[in-house]
Amino acid sequence: MDRRPTTGMELREIVADVEGERSTLALCNVDAPGDMIDAVSGYLGPRHVAVRHTSTAEGVPENVAILHDGEQFRAASDLRDLYRFTDPAVGAHTADDIEAVEVPAVVRELDDTTFSDYGQERMIVASREIEKRAWNAGSGTLHTGFQRLSLVATQRSIYRKLAGSDLDVHVYGVPDADPPDLDVAVHGHDTEEMAESWFVVFEGSDGERSALLALETAERSTYRGFWTYRAEVVDRILDRLQEAYLPGPQE
Repeated sequence: MDRRPTTGMELREIVADVEGERSTLALCNVDAPGDMIDAVSGYLGPRHVAVRHTSTAEGVPENVAILHDGEQFRAASDLRDLYRFTDPAVGAHTADDIEAVEVPAVVRELDDTTFSDYGQERMIVASREIEKRAWNAGSGTLHTGFQRLSLVATQRSIYRKLAGSDLDVHVYGVPDADPPDLDVAVHGHDTEEMAESWFVVFEGSDGERSALLALETAERSTYRGFWTYRAEVVDRILDRLQEAYLPGPQE
């Protein structure tokens, strides 16, 4: 990867600079169990997505989740598919095979969405969306910040498979332990920024961009941040990683 022009923005400043627009998720003609609705609402609520219930005179379609910004339709998903992705017990955060992860259209269409008070399970679910995009693309560069390199071992199965593809995979964190041998580029940096930042950033070989960036809060084990598919925002994160943590061409 060539060295990019520096922006001077740290990861914390990028989070502060991104303002998410509040989208609405309409749950249409729902007769699903309460725990299903609670799981979906619990996942999207901290992402600053307003969850509303609605119905049609005909009562169809049933159990459909519709994402919209005002009058603009964004995406629709079967509520059951959304639940399977977000279920706290057996959702995407429990997957050990990236191929098995199915990301609902509603989640794929959320862009520049900010969130707060995300726990670790929700963060793993959010990370899966970016990781799955990288897997589907099949080539490009994936950068993942684990905060501490010891945590790479918790995602060993996922990252072994990603590294076995044509993706160029980089992992980052405070060097508190040697990560497992996964054929990835390891970047250990003992900085406050690295210790507090959780990120998954994908730079596709065809120009596709996507990223999740979050900061651990003072309460610990909860996070605030955003994810985006806008190239200019993703490039700001890549700029920071390049200028602060990746070696230059002659290094």
